[in-house]
Amino acid sequence: AVKAKKGLTPQYWLSALYTMPKFNADAPPDALTRWLVASRAAVVIMSVISGLLGGLLVLVGAPEKFSLGLTVLTALGLALAHAGSNLVNDYWDARHGIDSPDSPRVNYGPQAFVNGEFTKKQLLLGTGILLAAAAAIGLYLAYVAGPIVLAFMAGGAAILLFYSGDPFPLKYRGLGELAVLLVWGPLMVGGAYYIQTQTLPWWVLVASLPYALGVTTVLFGKHLDKVDFDAKNKTNTLVVLLGEKNARAVTRALVVLMYILPAALVAAGIFLPTALLTLLSAPLAVSLWKIFSAPKPKTPPPWAIGWPLYFVGVAFIHNRRFGMLYLLGILLDIAAHALWPGLQLPKLF
Repeated sequence: AVKAKKGLTPQYWLSALYTMPKFNADAPPDALTRWLVASRAAVVIMSVISGLLGGLLVLVGAPEKFSLGLTVLTALGLALAHAGSNLVNDYWDARHGIDSPDSPRVNYGPQAFVNGEFTKKQLLLGTGILLAAAAAIGLYLAYVAGPIVLAFMAGGAAILLFYSGDPFPLKYRGLGELAVLLVWGPLMVGGAYYIQTQTLPWWVLVASLPYALGVTTVLFGKHLDKVDFDAKNKTNTLVVLLGEKNARAVTRALVVLMYILPAALVAAGIFLPTALLTLLSAPLAVSLWKIFSAPKPKTPPPWAIGWPLYFVGVAFIHNRRFGMLYLLGILLDIAAHALWPGLQLPKLF
């Protein structure tokens, strides 16, 4: 393990938020960077996007109730909860013997409970601090918006903490992918909307799904990359239960649905056509479709980055681009209504 550098290394902070950087003894990271990497901050951005999406939908459906402070606080709480749950699930996977120094998990970045970067006491303390901070924010939001927020918190906490954890690890029973879809869609986005409006209309739940489907495709890609390892270790992810070929087909179907749902919301008059800005990520979706149409090759293709990772990389990049374009499209919708109050296009159904 590379020891932490005394002082600060800000050159690593942004990369730790964007990717899984690798370090060497000549340029060791500082303590903050090590914690960012250990908690997989690069994927925590997915929770931030879901929280921000919920806030933007308030501007679409009930702009008079929008609160920037509550939007930011909700996104922060979701990010802290996600980071803490990453460490919790790493703990359980290490305890169950699934993650080890030679398991596929190390390809996604350091496994804090395996690589010796921290002591077990340090990790448990850090995890506790993250989850306590998330809980404190959640309790404040419940105080502001009412006790129903506690139901959103309980549902999200149960799924995030027991994704890999005993007594009922969802990941090992083929429920992990469904759990991720529910958390990053209706629970996070719907919860963020409810906090500010105390309502949850049907269209918000539908609007939460395109990005949540993208997060789910990332998980499918991750599990496809290690399907043989998981099957050997009786880790019954949905990919293992479906089989590799069927799982690739399901992932392709989810990607198609990501583009259909925004179009349906535009046709229903919920969004302006600006929501179709997601189509700018379609070329990457075509590449994803081609990659997921065939089994993983035995040797890395010239374009492969992070081999032996294969499926997960393109799914992650596609989802990140799609998510940013989805947010931008909704922002443009909000701006158009601000400039032209009462703007309404004909509904197709």
